[in-house]
Amino acid sequence: MNKEPEEEEKEKEEKKEEKDIDIFVAPYKATRWLTFSSLLFIIPSIYSYFIQSYYFSYVLVFCSLISANYWRRATYGWRRNADLLYSKFAFVTFVSNGIYYVRPVNVHIGICVGAYVGLFFLCYCFYLSGKLYNIQYVPKEKNANGYWKWFHYHALFHFIMMFEQCIIIYSMNKAIINKIR
Repeated sequence: MNKEPEEEEKEKEEKKEEKDIDIFVAPYKATRWLTFSSLLFIIPSIYSYFIQSYYFSYVLVFCSLISANYWRRATYGWRRNADLLYSKFAFVTFVSNGIYYVRPVNVHIGICVGAYVGLFFLCYCFYLSGKLYNIQYVPKEKNANGYWKWFHYHALFHFIMMFEQCIIIYSMNKAIINKIR
């Protein structure tokens, strides 16, 4: 009944190894595209830096790096938590500034309409990526239509978000210029 000390040590080591195994949110085959699309946020960051809006430039650089760091090896853990937390902070920062600055007073009405239509599609792509991800990873129910499609919508979400960030930064800059005049 009593186990040898060597056997007990071996069992403890096996249990420790089981805990150390990373549980992937999604395979790299899908997340490599999201790693790349996360780096698209550097484009509005550079634009923001050149118009001397340094705060938003830094917010976007950190958002891009944190997101790319998570998607390069998408596992449950601190990197995922950091990405979820920081991306929500950046989203609220840009949406609130977008609502305040993207108005016909600051920019052409076409830019305003485009920005709000873009916001709708951005939210829709995010919703679809989550919905299809949940369908895909339900055991034994791999939907042929949804399989591997979720990350396309999430990458499109990143792409649209990049344009939205540029529009918001442009609108903020125009508002500041209009105040100076």
